[in-house]
Amino acid sequence: MEILKKRIKDNYHYIVSALAIAGIAFAATNFTSSPLFPNIDNFVLFASEEIKLEQGIQISSGDLGSNDKIDIEKDAIINGNLFADTISIDKNSTINGNASFNKLKIHKEAKILGTQTKPVSLPIANLPDIPDFSIGTQDFKFEGQNNNLPAGSYRDIIVEKNSRLTLTGGIYNLNKLELKENSTLIFNAPTILNIQFKLKGQKHVSILPGQNNLKPTDLVINYLGTKPKNEKEEKEDDDEEINALHDDKEKKDHKDGKIGRPVVFGKESFLNFKLLAPKASVKIGEDSTMRGQILARKVKMEKGGVISLVISTSLTTKLTDVVLTIEGEKFVVNQIILQLTPDGTLDDANAIVGTIKGRIVGVIPSINLYQVSVQTATAGELDILIQQLMSQQNPKIKIVSKNIITNLIQ
Repeated sequence: MEILKKRIKDNYHYIVSALAIAGIAFAATNFTSSPLFPNIDNFVLFASEEIKLEQGIQISSGDLGSNDKIDIEKDAIINGNLFADTISIDKNSTINGNASFNKLKIHKEAKILGTQTKPVSLPIANLPDIPDFSIGTQDFKFEGQNNNLPAGSYRDIIVEKNSRLTLTGGIYNLNKLELKENSTLIFNAPTILNIQFKLKGQKHVSILPGQNNLKPTDLVINYLGTKPKNEKEEKEDDDEEINALHDDKEKKDHKDGKIGRPVVFGKESFLNFKLLAPKASVKIGEDSTMRGQILARKVKMEKGGVISLVISTSLTTKLTDVVLTIEGEKFVVNQIILQLTPDGTLDDANAIVGTIKGRIVGVIPSINLYQVSVQTATAGELDILIQQLMSQQNPKIKIVSKNIITNLIQ
């Protein structure tokens, strides 16, 4: 697990990363109908069939589990344990944890730093069933920033481009939830979203807790992905896109109602939730940040994503991104530290870093401190972005600084 810790000196906040590897390796000589794990609380990603992580994915905390396959492409950093029947790990990927498997394919330049255990009993875990719920008949389209929706049963909910919807908490039963480009969904209290047919987010979508004392998993999304019984088939505007995500067998199973419609979020999204989709696949677009859990039939994380189970974790710093000055100062060339005033929210932070095309990858909620990944390659470019943030004179910005690297002092 990566832990952010604070040190204040000359108006700088120092972020120190420390990796703690923990976990128990389980072995079994025979398959059994009882799952290896009675619950899935420790998994950041779990799939009954397959987890696929594309190039450069970082798992900051939480284990990965699959009853069939885990496929990790090159340049990934996984701070957690792996449990699957078959595990594949490509070039330059590092597993800072244990791996339990029946089959392992690992590139010679990849590493598993923890214990390797073979064989492992199957299934690893079972996905829970989704409780019955009934959807409503009202449709809503939300535009602008000042929209609130109380708990209840509705039909189709659409949040339009550049718009925001706040959920006040409680249980919501929906047929469809669509989040258009650059839209934001806020949950201000523990919330359950039961979704019957469609969950779709376009690019630059944010799903955020509205209060700093809320956890990502305080939003639970239960997703079926199937049409209600006896409902007439209607075409969706993205049917071709969804159809392309299925192989031939899946297309037939989807038509027969055996599997659900995939959940899709576009690139550069910032997601906070616990998503349960036992009959559906989930695809998260490239360069997205996800905190919480995804528990589904299949999970695909596109390249460059950052994923964590708990909120107080950060992006792992690569040595190639660290700059050493003549004065001996070390800092990360593509990261900024942002601290907000006590009344600043995660939504505020996301809006602020959006002005410089940054991405929040770590946070210490207790002090409103955010670790931000930015698209800079030199110290000069980083200084320009810091000056851009400071020149905004936003009253909620307390401190903006480089991410200084220092040794952890006990």
